[in-house]
Amino acid sequence: MGLHRLAWAAGLIGLPLSHYWLAAQVEPFYSSIYCFLWWSYIFAADFAVCRLRGTSLLRDRPKEFLFLMVWSVPVWMLFEAVNLRIQNWYYVMAPWTLSLGLVYLILAFGTVLPGIFETMELVVGLIERLAPGGRIAGRPFTMSLWNVRIQFGIGVLMLILLLAFPENCFCLAWGFAFFLTEPICYWRRRTENSQVGRSLLGQLASGDNTRLIALLVAGLISGGLWEAWNITARTKWIYSVPFFDELKLGEMPVLGFLGFPPFALECYALVNFLSLLRGGRNWELSASENQERRGLPAWGVAASAVLVPMAMLVCLLGAAGKTVASVTLPVDYCFRRELGEAGVNALRRRNATDGNRFLRLKERPPEIDAALYARLRQLVTLSECKGIGIRNALALEALKITRLDELARENPADLTRRLRDLGRRVRLEEVKIWIREANRTK
Repeated sequence: MGLHRLAWAAGLIGLPLSHYWLAAQVEPFYSSIYCFLWWSYIFAADFAVCRLRGTSLLRDRPKEFLFLMVWSVPVWMLFEAVNLRIQNWYYVMAPWTLSLGLVYLILAFGTVLPGIFETMELVVGLIERLAPGGRIAGRPFTMSLWNVRIQFGIGVLMLILLLAFPENCFCLAWGFAFFLTEPICYWRRRTENSQVGRSLLGQLASGDNTRLIALLVAGLISGGLWEAWNITARTKWIYSVPFFDELKLGEMPVLGFLGFPPFALECYALVNFLSLLRGGRNWELSASENQERRGLPAWGVAASAVLVPMAMLVCLLGAAGKTVASVTLPVDYCFRRELGEAGVNALRRRNATDGNRFLRLKERPPEIDAALYARLRQLVTLSECKGIGIRNALALEALKITRLDELARENPADLTRRLRDLGRRVRLEEVKIWIREANRTK
């Protein structure tokens, strides 16, 4: 039995099972449900692609699938680096140890490129089945070197404005990478007979709009799945976007969904750019076509093995300092002294050391003092509200805020100032989200 068949079976079984784990909050899956849902979807989508097109990444190009998985992490970390400047999203209830955090990062961010491109191939397969001629035709056009330079200049300008004026130009994050890399891909590969796996601009210039439409649709589908699965997840991301933070669908401001289609174009362009460094090898080409290309030279492999992890580590440390708002600290770890050995063992026997499982206890363990148990219930309830986290909940307790109804009555600016006086690293947008959620659930 081929590995691709095992992956397909895991995807087809795991997709409904992961939804059950999400709805029932079954641990340890619930706190890392993003990985289970997305890998199940990717494997199931690959199976559907194979049925539609007779070929797929997992079955016919497993090395390219592995390439997309590995490079998905540094590609996404590019946008995490941008977010250090624009501060449009942050993560809550992240894994609380470095080792678990690294594993989760690789598994979670490793899904970005495979998820988008498997979805794109699904849409391409449907177009090949349903559209006249198996493609979406457009009007051919010619691009000069001057056109290429203008588009590259647009990308440079977008990046400059994005970094210089993050509060007003944050939306340029979803487009700058396309204009910076795609013109280079087009000009370097403009003489190739086929532009598939080389340049999206080249495909458009030749009158083939198939992958443009497929990417835009795939971006919207992937974005919808990201946000739908993020709504009730415990470990999740929350948006704090200027001007649009009030009207949300799930955690995403409604207009924010418009960013997913151009993000898919950026991912496609970035991977095409990487293909230039790989001597033309690309995930859309067949295994035999890739075999004919030289691939990344040995010095490039060595440099990538050293420089890419270093760059990822820098971005990770920056993200941990600025965009990770809370971690899943266990109750027995935070309150070991108050609980004592008997209390800690009582929670461990009941498998109730995580905050969400602690709140599902039906009755107080006799080993835990009644007053302490009542205090822990209040603190953990606060900590689980919009991923506030136990450390922030303890800071709120120091400010005499121990219940959601008390939090709901707070003024965001005043509460932010008082929390900062206590040494907590919180932003006004984050505190506004806490108070809004407390008003909703009190």
